[in-house]
Amino acid sequence: MTAAGTVTKLASCRGEDDDTQAAEMSVLGAMLLDQDCIPKVTALISESDFHQESNRLVFALLVTLHRENIPADLVTVCHRLKEEGNLERIGGGAYVAELVDFTPSSANVAYYARIVRKRARERKIGSMAHELAMDPGSLQKILPRLSELRDEEQNSEPGRQLKVLSLQELLQISFPERENLLFPIILTQSLSMIHAWRGLGKTHIGLGIAYAVANGGTFLKWHSPRPRGVLYLDGEMPGRALQERLAAINAASDREPLPDYFRIITPDLQEAGTMPDLSTIEGQTAVNSMLTPETALIVVDNISCLCRSGRENEAESWLPVQGWALRQRAAGRAVLFIHHSGKNGEQRGASKREDMLDTVIKLKRPVDYEPSKGAVFEVIFEKARHLKGEDTASFEAQLTTNALTGLQEWIYKDVAQTSFERVVTLANEGMSQYEIASELQINKSNVSRHWNKAVEQGLITKGKK
Repeated sequence: MTAAGTVTKLASCRGEDDDTQAAEMSVLGAMLLDQDCIPKVTALISESDFHQESNRLVFALLVTLHRENIPADLVTVCHRLKEEGNLERIGGGAYVAELVDFTPSSANVAYYARIVRKRARERKIGSMAHELAMDPGSLQKILPRLSELRDEEQNSEPGRQLKVLSLQELLQISFPERENLLFPIILTQSLSMIHAWRGLGKTHIGLGIAYAVANGGTFLKWHSPRPRGVLYLDGEMPGRALQERLAAINAASDREPLPDYFRIITPDLQEAGTMPDLSTIEGQTAVNSMLTPETALIVVDNISCLCRSGRENEAESWLPVQGWALRQRAAGRAVLFIHHSGKNGEQRGASKREDMLDTVIKLKRPVDYEPSKGAVFEVIFEKARHLKGEDTASFEAQLTTNALTGLQEWIYKDVAQTSFERVVTLANEGMSQYEIASELQINKSNVSRHWNKAVEQGLITKGKK
């Protein structure tokens, strides 16, 4: 049976406005039959697009189960709905079974989802028209909502309207020059990622970068030529902790960002602590509505908290977020994703995330790290599409307190320099070159080079080859 045939059949079984109900049931039935289609669905529609409350409840649960890697069979779904007090509200287990019975397969789920989205759009437009008819003075309030609705529709399927150019036409187009937001690592229209093991200092570096871009200042080895607008999406930090970190950064800086150049969305200030999910159209639209003409950089801290739909290790689950990021790039903005490293030291989840990125930076603990040192890590460039030479050199950064001012400050030095210092220290403790190479997890030839240099400078007083 074709997709259109399925909707027609369902509509004929029910009453007025049943093409909407039929499409909603078909989407839910497909999600029950095949959970692998859920990322495709959430890229097109969200919970709020469903007209019937019962369908909204089932949709929300199916997305939650998928995120938790729990199979959404009939028994599990009914059990969870009952636990949440929603089973009777949707019409009981019979309604869940009916969803499956009326949907022959998941093959046409995108077709059903587009119908749901279209009907939701029509209801929103109808509601605004009614509101305007009742109160003509509400036009100024309605216009932003209409603009948001237009952007949502345009962004929902970015590949639907393609523009093709000849070589000659392309060469004649005047694209805007890419500017440095934080020289040399972040340009306008760049997509970047910083990943690290939990608790290592990801948010420290994310806030430092954002603040430097917003106030036209410096952070570590990098500097911003002029102030640019930043939107910082904080996914998990308590409001008080975030406030303390930013206060410390602010106090240590010689100038503050311009008004509204550093804007922050944080969970503690949202209703029920719920942050937008960038894996969904609804979440993307919510973030897009917060962008201003000054916004040049969006920091997503972090992927696990702010891109929640789908499975982290599935490439397909990343596609909605990737589409959103590419649209931001097309609009001239840069996006910096903050992410967790896995046990193997690589960014956690599907490697497909890195395909579209210009820069990927890994933070890792120095091999001789001690907790008393606080925030200290090596900055390693794993991918640097527009960088070269010394700009890609690894270095070690440490957050310290200035003894004179009592303010925080960052110090950094090249990894080669720190390796040299560690070789000298360990050699003077009596370790051999082989033992030092094993201890520092570096090549023995590097140890030998540092060793010989230290001997020439008279820095090694004891030890054995």
